[in-house]
Amino acid sequence: MERLRPRSLTELWAPKAGNSPEEYEDAFRAVFPEHAETDTEAGEPDTPDAGAARVAVADGASESAFAREWANALAGAFASAPPDLGGLTADSLDEWLRPAREEWREGVPWDDLPWHGEAKARAGAFATLLGLTIEAAPDGDEGDEGDEDGEALAWRALAVGDSCLFIVRDGRLAVSFPLEDAAEFGNTPVLVCSNPDNAENLWNGVSQRSGDCEAGDRFILASDAIACWFLAADAAGEKPWETIAALAPPDWDGWVEDQRRAGLMRNDDVTLLALEVA
Repeated sequence: MERLRPRSLTELWAPKAGNSPEEYEDAFRAVFPEHAETDTEAGEPDTPDAGAARVAVADGASESAFAREWANALAGAFASAPPDLGGLTADSLDEWLRPAREEWREGVPWDDLPWHGEAKARAGAFATLLGLTIEAAPDGDEGDEGDEDGEALAWRALAVGDSCLFIVRDGRLAVSFPLEDAAEFGNTPVLVCSNPDNAENLWNGVSQRSGDCEAGDRFILASDAIACWFLAADAAGEKPWETIAALAPPDWDGWVEDQRRAGLMRNDDVTLLALEVA
């Protein structure tokens, strides 16, 4: 039996209607095992997660200063070196966020900001974060879906806010994380702040989930607007994953605009990543 591997299927995004691509405030990053192995061979540190797929989506809050930059810092940090999702604590999460917070702070043009802009920036930027890893299951968790040596794959996910992970297995929605109903989306999701002084209650908003992988599993990571559309469509008896799979990249922007015009999708930045275990 060939070894199972996660592979990228789709990376699609669009800014709010009326905004330019430069105004897009979501961010996403994806690193797959073969890329991680190449990086290691090129001289990058050989970290314990070097063989893991690492995928992240972050949604910057427009109301905060330099949200685009913060979303990019968060997504990049997770794809580069995610926190230990097997033993995450409030302290270890805060320590993991420290380099991303420093990166964001160093990227702010403090000397060029007006006084009111500086005050807003010092309060910090805010963003959601959804991170997923797929890697070899821990010893003792191997099953029938591994390679010829019996190695199985397992996934772990971390979420702060309302960007969602969907897992489709055997033609049905098997996992919806962290939200499970379109009615759960609101205007005040929990957010990660670039200023640790404004992140005292972050740990209370952290959700984690994990599971095994099977051949044919499809993983979809989506920012809030399209995640809400996805859950509403599923609740209506549709198969939104099939709609997404059938979309050719040139048709993406037009399809998103059609959903917005029909009132089926909120006008917001939209990000969708899809991968499959095969």
